[in-house]
Amino acid sequence: MNTQLKLPPVVKSIVVARSAEDAFQLYTRDIGKWWPTGTHSLGQAQVADVQMEPRAGGRIFERWRDGTEKLWGTISVWEKAQRLVHSWHVSTDPDHASEVEVRFAPLGPNRTRVTLEHRHWERMAGEKAQSTRDSYDSGWNGVFVEQFGSFAGKVADV
Repeated sequence: MNTQLKLPPVVKSIVVARSAEDAFQLYTRDIGKWWPTGTHSLGQAQVADVQMEPRAGGRIFERWRDGTEKLWGTISVWEKAQRLVHSWHVSTDPDHASEVEVRFAPLGPNRTRVTLEHRHWERMAGEKAQSTRDSYDSGWNGVFVEQFGSFAGKVADV
């Protein structure tokens, strides 16, 4: 692990017209409905579903039409309607996994700020860390802000 390199996290935040519990369920239980597998997956056209096992220790993975499963990460924190933390190693060695935290902050009865923070780029080797971070900075705009935001009823970027 390169402990000298400290890159800032990628942070994206939106407000959705949902309760925190609804937003959490849409992000976790329904990930396979909004995740753009045609462009952001290992199997692309082969992907039948994306799933998140609802517990600490649960897996996040894509399942192909032939039953093959490809692990994306493992959940370390599952605080329903509040917070989710998991490793992220979709296209890298799990020993060099980054980490994603998604927080759900109620702003009223049907408004929730959902903030995604993708961090620990220093776990990747050398130059790859910066280019991977830059790629995810723009990638989360499409996947989280646009895809999840549209699915969950985004009312604002924050």
